[in-house]
Amino acid sequence: MIKVEVVRKNQLIQEITISGHADSGPKGYDLVCAAVSSIATGALNALDQICPKNVQLELTESPDAMIKIKVLQNKDELQLLLNMLLIQLKTVQESQQKYIHIKEV
Repeated sequence: MIKVEVVRKNQLIQEITISGHADSGPKGYDLVCAAVSSIATGALNALDQICPKNVQLELTESPDAMIKIKVLQNKDELQLLLNMLLIQLKTVQESQQKYIHIKEV
């Protein structure tokens, strides 16, 4: 299962961690993993280009996949991008609850 943890402070996203594998299909044919990977990769690229000094980005591929986004300094455009990422992940979760779980703390 893919696990997403969102940490908020005063309604602002401070950290997002995405970890695990969906295991919704054979390796190379897992559409849930492909969707989450595409969404996360697009978000990482946007954050790196638009707000590189405002976030710390961490990507680990093995042994377990993990993406961690940590806010260093809040900006409106940063929160917009993080909320867009979260909305996209929630859209996947709506139809694939068996394979992705989002927890907000």
